Amino acid sequence: MAILVDYVCPTCAGRFEARVAVPPPTSRDCPACGSTARRAWSPVGLSRGGAPAPQAPRAAGAEPSLCTRNPDVLGLCHMTPDAGRAWVARVRGDNRTLERELAKQEAAAAVRTPKLDDVLSHSHSRPAPAG
Repeated sequence: MAILVDYVCPTCAGRFEARVAVPPPTSRDCPACGSTARRAWSPVGLSRGGAPAPQAPRAAGAEPSLCTRNPDVLGLCHMTPDAGRAWVARVRGDNRTLERELAKQEAAAAVRTPKLDDVLSHSHSRPAPAG
């Protein structure tokens, strides 16, 4: 039997999920940087989240993901940045930001019909912006 377990890397501050055998290992190699990541414990079903995990330094130029910047907002690691920004605004009750984000998404959908990959992803890190 395998279960899905969250891990946190203290080196790059990344979070990732891994399907592991029961009992789950307490550590695993981080897919982003190769360091040893520790199992993340959370009170699933008991609250909207515990205290935020301590932030470790990131690699130079790395941009933190939405799920790293908003640990209290559930589900962000499964959303693209556009969908995640709308979700964060909805959870926070920020209607102005939500309306702006939805207007941008509707304008983009008018140009190209969205696909499932435009909404769902699974990454705890984002590449640094080009510039």
